[in-house]
Amino acid sequence: MAKRDKGSWTASRGSSRSYGSHSSRGSFALRRVVAVLVGLVVLVVAVGVIQVLRPVPAPTFTSSMNLPASVGGRAPTIPWPTQGSATLDVQGIGSFGSHGSSAPVPIASVAKMTTALLIIHDHPLQLGQSGPSLTLTQSDYQTYLQMKAAVDSVMAVAPGETLTEYQLLQALLIPSADNIAITLAHWDAGSVSAFVAKMNTFAKQLGLKGTTYTDPSGLNSSTVSTPQDQLKIAELVEKNPVLAHIVSEPQATLPVVGVVYNVDYDLGHDGIIGVKTGSTPSGGDFAFAADVNVAGGATDKVVGVVLDQQGLQPLITALDMAKTLVKSVASVPRSVSIVTSGGVVGRISVAGVGSIPVVAKNAISAQEWPGLTQSSNYKFTLKKAPIKKGQVVGVLTIQVGEQHFSTILLAGASIGSTPLGYRLTHL
Repeated sequence: MAKRDKGSWTASRGSSRSYGSHSSRGSFALRRVVAVLVGLVVLVVAVGVIQVLRPVPAPTFTSSMNLPASVGGRAPTIPWPTQGSATLDVQGIGSFGSHGSSAPVPIASVAKMTTALLIIHDHPLQLGQSGPSLTLTQSDYQTYLQMKAAVDSVMAVAPGETLTEYQLLQALLIPSADNIAITLAHWDAGSVSAFVAKMNTFAKQLGLKGTTYTDPSGLNSSTVSTPQDQLKIAELVEKNPVLAHIVSEPQATLPVVGVVYNVDYDLGHDGIIGVKTGSTPSGGDFAFAADVNVAGGATDKVVGVVLDQQGLQPLITALDMAKTLVKSVASVPRSVSIVTSGGVVGRISVAGVGSIPVVAKNAISAQEWPGLTQSSNYKFTLKKAPIKKGQVVGVLTIQVGEQHFSTILLAGASIGSTPLGYRLTHL
């Protein structure tokens, strides 16, 4: 056997070790590559699962309506009185604003509107009913005599006379009897002071910050208010069927005094149907309501208040001013279409698909004039796609002045849900 050279053996052994080392490193690198690939696959699968399991983006709504904060155009010119103060409103539609001082002033018999409202609140009547009867006492008669001697606005009564609640309200509001205001206060609250406290509580509940009552008739000059406050009272009177009917009566027949006539001499002129006059030597007051015909054949109720009017006959000045104001606004309100039935008001977008129109189910028209405030609000109720044409997707609410309107919103076309491919590729 040939003898192997020692050097050759050593070289051979070293060569063997070198080959094994390269092989190990290659296997390790391969395993690392495989591990990275597996990790990437796991990550991709995990992300895909997460994307699939994530909630689908909800459809979004974008409005296409551009409703400004107020009706555009030149505001109507109102012939406000050159003295005192006034305010004017179309009931249920909006206000023309106010004019003059905002300081409270004596309101005289206009205060009787609040007395009437409290009486009918505490002793409810339906139109056509007479209500309970009240027998007048010697004290009621003495009150009448004292007020008559003081040349107050009174109605003749007699001890033992019986008047129904409806007749008492007629006496209070038609001839404007101060003595009947006292009688009603005692009947309702037990005393004048207790009734006056109820009047002021009522004013506070209505938010009438410029109003103070010190008597139920308005005879005291310390019973004061503002046109804005008394406008709210006048509108409440007009909303009560019984009181609205009484203040529109030109006359009434009562047991002792006979026929009494309404101090509101404007009744039946220029559409005026009420509400209450007030007069002192220092000023004339009138809270008024009128039915006026407007464009399109509708009838609106104009309500206003003028206070502290001067002149040789202050009440006549106040009455004339009311007619002037009513005439000036009779042609102002106009009917305007805001939304048509089937009209597009916006679009619904579904991620990865596109968008479809949103339409109003019903038309919305409003009475308006330049300067009247307006606003719109959307309540989008749809949570997910697919969406079918005609499906309810929300509600549109529009306010113009004091008018409130709403219509259901419908999908104007069909649209599918967000596709899987989009969900997998969009984080």
